[in-house]
Amino acid sequence: MKLSNNKILITGGATGIGLGLTERFLLENNTVIVCGRRTSVLKALSDKHSAVITRTCDLSKASDREELFAWISEEHPDLNVLVNNAGIQNWMSVSDHDFFERARAEVATNIEAPLHLASLCMNLQALTTVINVTSGLAYVPLVKVPVYSATKAFDRMNGSDQV
Repeated sequence: MKLSNNKILITGGATGIGLGLTERFLLENNTVIVCGRRTSVLKALSDKHSAVITRTCDLSKASDREELFAWISEEHPDLNVLVNNAGIQNWMSVSDHDFFERARAEVATNIEAPLHLASLCMNLQALTTVINVTSGLAYVPLVKVPVYSATKAFDRMNGSDQV
């Protein structure tokens, strides 16, 4: 992947690792689009970096992913890089009364969303690169975050590649 003059969508790009990627890609003369769930966080990002294009989207919902893709197709068909970065991590145990619901939310955000979004974006003629952000917990799981560790291992196995 060339490091400059791209149009890049970063999911969860307003905080944490995603923010670091956003800021670095901006320095390299890229157009950066960031989507996330929290409008206030996206507003703070655009206040700090006026060049960033933001879009509110809950990637745990298939309908939001489809709406995001429709918007990208219409407004930014020259998108050539997708960075699947958004993720959630819950400290939990299988004995927790709400374990399954919380686990399902992690799987929806950390596995289903990047798979679905990558599948949708493959329809963009300009797309050349898909990057999936993972975690060291893919290699050394933490007992307090069993589902997160498993979803990050999935991301690692899926890898990043040129389209």
